[in-house]
Amino acid sequence: MSEKQYLSEVIMTDGKSLVTEAATDNSGFYYLKGVFLEGERENHNGRVYPQDVISMAVQQIDQKIKAHGPVAGECDHPEGLNINFDRISHVITEMHEDGANGVGTIKVIKAGLGLIVGGCIEAGLQVGVSSRGSGNIDGSGRVSDFDIVTVDIVANPSAHSAYPAMSLAESLKLNNHGVEAVYLSEFVKSDPAAQRYFEQEITRFLTDVRDQYKWRKA
Repeated sequence: MSEKQYLSEVIMTDGKSLVTEAATDNSGFYYLKGVFLEGERENHNGRVYPQDVISMAVQQIDQKIKAHGPVAGECDHPEGLNINFDRISHVITEMHEDGANGVGTIKVIKAGLGLIVGGCIEAGLQVGVSSRGSGNIDGSGRVSDFDIVTVDIVANPSAHSAYPAMSLAESLKLNNHGVEAVYLSEFVKSDPAAQRYFEQEITRFLTDVRDQYKWRKA
């Protein structure tokens, strides 16, 4: 049997925008809720995930959560199946089935790249999700034997045709304020001065790239 392929699928908004909620206990956490896995519909990669494949993926995530706690995810598209500790931005706290789809809740962490995600949310930037795993694809594009690793957070436009040529992570690396914000994110938890500078740099970065992405109205 051939080796499984690396599969990463972005969920386009198209009426399925994630719902952003702030914690009600004044903890400062953001929660994102919505469709994380889409079944029985051809996606922008020309693939179709049957409902039973989605159901199994949801069960895999649910079992991981029950056995080990929330499942970590990264900011933007990593190259492989490993979860890199220094790029964790959020955790998946729950996932369940809704028809042919997998629906869940993400908790954005208040450290590292989670601060970048939080800054984007506060600025009104649309964020979306991208599932990551491995599986097999037949000649018609239908996926089987899908093993899900996690769900990552990505910069997400409102339609297939509007998908940006450059990702959020790539934009950060090419922008001076973005590079500085990533550097400062390592120190903000223990250094109030770094927090102030981080807020300044992420605001400047978002101002620089605001025309590259579709922005939500307040």
